[in-house]
Amino acid sequence: MYLRVFRRGGYTMPLKAVYIGLGSNMGDRVGHLRSAVSLLESMNALVVTQSSPIYENRAIGIEDGNDFCNAVIEGLTDLSPRELLDCCQSIEQKMGRIKSDVWTNRIIDLDILWYEGYTSSEAELSIPHPEILKRDFVLKPLSAINPNLCIKNASHEDKVIHFLEALDASELSQIEARLWPTKQINQIVAISENYVIGKDGALPWSIEEDWEIFLKKTKNGVLIMGRLSFQEMIKDSDWDNSRTYIVLSRQPSKVNYPNVYHASSLEEALIKAKGFGKTIWICGGEAIYKDSLNLSGAIHLTRINRKYEGDTFFPRFEENHFVRHSKIDSNYKDLKYTFEIWTQEKLG
Repeated sequence: MYLRVFRRGGYTMPLKAVYIGLGSNMGDRVGHLRSAVSLLESMNALVVTQSSPIYENRAIGIEDGNDFCNAVIEGLTDLSPRELLDCCQSIEQKMGRIKSDVWTNRIIDLDILWYEGYTSSEAELSIPHPEILKRDFVLKPLSAINPNLCIKNASHEDKVIHFLEALDASELSQIEARLWPTKQINQIVAISENYVIGKDGALPWSIEEDWEIFLKKTKNGVLIMGRLSFQEMIKDSDWDNSRTYIVLSRQPSKVNYPNVYHASSLEEALIKAKGFGKTIWICGGEAIYKDSLNLSGAIHLTRINRKYEGDTFFPRFEENHFVRHSKIDSNYKDLKYTFEIWTQEKLG
């Protein structure tokens, strides 16, 4: 339904990076933030790549207002800025937000803070957001995701971390709740039309956009993978940046790296992973994907619209009570692919 309303028929824009600020100070505040992010995904508005911690914040400009919970998400979208704004406003309305000429308590507030390559000073669509540099409850979560993001104001351009340092953010307090992803155990994988995921221990394709999304989604998480997958992982210069690894292998001496742990079984790996209290990402190979499928709440899937020869395959997960939560098209040169999220019904 929403796909027809918000996306141009038959045309795919290059995916653009965006940052969206979220706030709620009514009822189940964290629940409302999570619902808004889930709706952004299910309405195919963006591929969420990172989320900030959630911060509790005093109400500003609202007499006797409830404290807010605020956060920021980073994502990639093929919507235009106007289409994205329409989508955000539709979500606010769907969730029961009542617009007013004065500041009031609100179930949900969604603001487009920054949109790659786009600036506007229109009253309804001002990007970057005109108040972004004055609000500690925006700058602090934004800095937690991308401290080096450059924002231009009337006088100069600077990194958000530098603008934050000029503010007093001492009244903000981080709360122990995860905004995104909502599932603790997630599989993340790229597959071809014929479900190939590898050949001779490596990917049969090279898609820079997909790899960047993988690196962003898994940051600050615990990654479970086999030894061959790990050997491919460490070829990337960013492999050890804010990630913890649990490698399934019969040869523990070959995984002797900082922040890398060994497990002899999937059960042992999951017990160790849960002990870190972080999001868990199952990263392959074939046997690990198959054995963990029923334990995973979601599959973050890149579906490549081409058949490849290979020797390792992803299981036919659609037969295991998974339903598609979101889908966004993208392409690289003559290669078309989609970013999808599938959730398992029986795991909620």
